Amino acid sequence: MGKSCKIMLFAAAVCLFPAFIAAEDTDFPQSEFVASISSNIPDLRPHRAYNADEAQILTAIYEGLFVYDPYSMDPQPALAETWSVSPDGLEWVFTIRDTAVFSDGTVITAQTVRDSWINLLDPRISAPYASMFDSISGAYAYRSGELSDRNKIGITAVDNRTLRVALTSPAEHLPKILCHHAFSIVHPADFSRVTESKPDQFVLPISSGPFVIESFTADEILLKKNPRYWDADNVSLPSLKILISDDAESITARFNRGEIHWVSGAVLANRVIDPASIKITPMFSTEYFFFRGTWGPWATSEVRNALLLSVPWNALRANYLIPAKTLVFPISGYPELTGIEQHNPEEAAKLLEKAGLTDFASIPVLVIRIPETDHFSGMAELLKSAWEALGFTVRIEAIPYAEYYSSLRSDDYAVGVTSWIGDFADPLAFLEMFRPASSLNDSGWQNREYEQIITDASAQKSPLRRYEKLAEAEKLLLDNAVILPLSHNPSLNVIDTNGLEGWYANALDIHPFKFIKFVQKQALPGVALAPAMRYGL
Repeated sequence: MGKSCKIMLFAAAVCLFPAFIAAEDTDFPQSEFVASISSNIPDLRPHRAYNADEAQILTAIYEGLFVYDPYSMDPQPALAETWSVSPDGLEWVFTIRDTAVFSDGTVITAQTVRDSWINLLDPRISAPYASMFDSISGAYAYRSGELSDRNKIGITAVDNRTLRVALTSPAEHLPKILCHHAFSIVHPADFSRVTESKPDQFVLPISSGPFVIESFTADEILLKKNPRYWDADNVSLPSLKILISDDAESITARFNRGEIHWVSGAVLANRVIDPASIKITPMFSTEYFFFRGTWGPWATSEVRNALLLSVPWNALRANYLIPAKTLVFPISGYPELTGIEQHNPEEAAKLLEKAGLTDFASIPVLVIRIPETDHFSGMAELLKSAWEALGFTVRIEAIPYAEYYSSLRSDDYAVGVTSWIGDFADPLAFLEMFRPASSLNDSGWQNREYEQIITDASAQKSPLRRYEKLAEAEKLLLDNAVILPLSHNPSLNVIDTNGLEGWYANALDIHPFKFIKFVQKQALPGVALAPAMRYGL
């Protein structure tokens, strides 16, 4: 998500290229790092932020108990200095660093962490990632409104530096979860903003991370290094500029002129002068259609399976680089499953008849809800044709992106589409979304057997056995025809890493800003670098 290969390559090169030693020189000249990431004004409230662009920006402003390793995505200690786990896996104890403070000088204590996490669980906000804390005793009951006494939640500040977390079931993956932006530590002064559905977007939050926002407009965010950050000595960049734009032509031209260092948003890849700057890598990500399984005939697996059998899968996945037949992106050690690919309209018609669905005039219109883009429009037309051939009345409903995701919890459509990037490098990052109580379960599908398998997986001592149990859960999901897998999406980044360190392609496409720094450019064979080029200028 092999850090060791990169390290070995550098070590082997030192004797031939002494300039590599300069990469470790703390006095190496640094300058402002410019990135074009988002085309929409981001929500900088970590408890409510949802999309990948926001997640990337939040790595600069906030931090939690752990942070992603920039190469492997493994959890690395951040605000947590040390931690321990009880033999039964049901109690975690974290020691908070005594140097942890917010950018305004307020000390970050165990109580600060507890208050921040409980704010995330506030039932008034329905935070999108709150259910990832459901393994904590009392967390689900509190966020669902069944429990009002927050003192009964299994998060306890034992003293200023000691935080105890009590679980209802083991969760060996907890440090991975705690890397996620939703579990970052928020200043108490910013708690009230989380309950606002449409806050003042340009309010400057108090930082717990490596950078502080200096200014925030509709066009750009300017950040400077946070001198009070606990690990400030290891943050090299003095400042960041994040551009908010979808003008691909202008962004591409500015990258070619060296005015932008990293583009992960709108770009014209065919106009990038240096092809080596284009990084296309597989992500821990899947794009899929899904059934809203809470109403209508598609609430039954028999009908859903019939609908899936009529889908022309080859045509539906034709324009994807990495077509997907399953939900979970293949990772080492995870069992390979038979995916969804069978196309048999005749058998589909028989299944509908067997399910007693013959009077199509009496059933609701099958609404396919999609974001307002040509990409999804073409695929929705393929589904419409296939399902109308079975007898359904089908309507395609295109919703503007700004409103689309908030519309997916209503029972007025049958099929939606989404693209999901795993929040941590584990199959549960995908499977969690389909648990009955998950705050991410747009499908509304509920299955007790599925929930039990997930619970059983958490109790496994062997990682391999845990993966086997999680694969059982995914097979049940696929057999119940809840989703229509489309693609494992690649990431596209444009960045010249010759002259940069700390930015690596990885499966989550998250690149914590604290690790990025300018280093001496590596000369091509037989080419001498001009002084300015040596410093990435």
